[in-house]
Amino acid sequence: MSKTTVERRTSPRKTRTFEVHGRADAGELARMTARDLSLGGLYCTSSADFAEMTRLAVTLMLPDGEAHPLDLQAVVVRRKEVHGAATGRPLFELALFFHGLTDAQRIRLASFLDS
Repeated sequence: MSKTTVERRTSPRKTRTFEVHGRADAGELARMTARDLSLGGLYCTSSADFAEMTRLAVTLMLPDGEAHPLDLQAVVVRRKEVHGAATGRPLFELALFFHGLTDAQRIRLASFLDS
């Protein structure tokens, strides 16, 4: 018997590695590495742990030639602890959902994804 996987994503994704910064409610700034991005959110690796449903202020350092980063709001929808191969310290794989995108943010993100 074969298992069928249902795709739940509503936006196409782009696999590209770039730097992301995240902060939860005046907390410490966390550096993250994005690996998978769409208009709906991103999948990243973080040295800081954030519980599911944590709201984050996220800054995307998009390699799109723009001089300024893209600041967005996101919510952690999944997290998984993994071990960092280089350091042995825990890392966290986070799935973030973007919410409250302005038209300008959506346009810039869509332009990057289409490039």
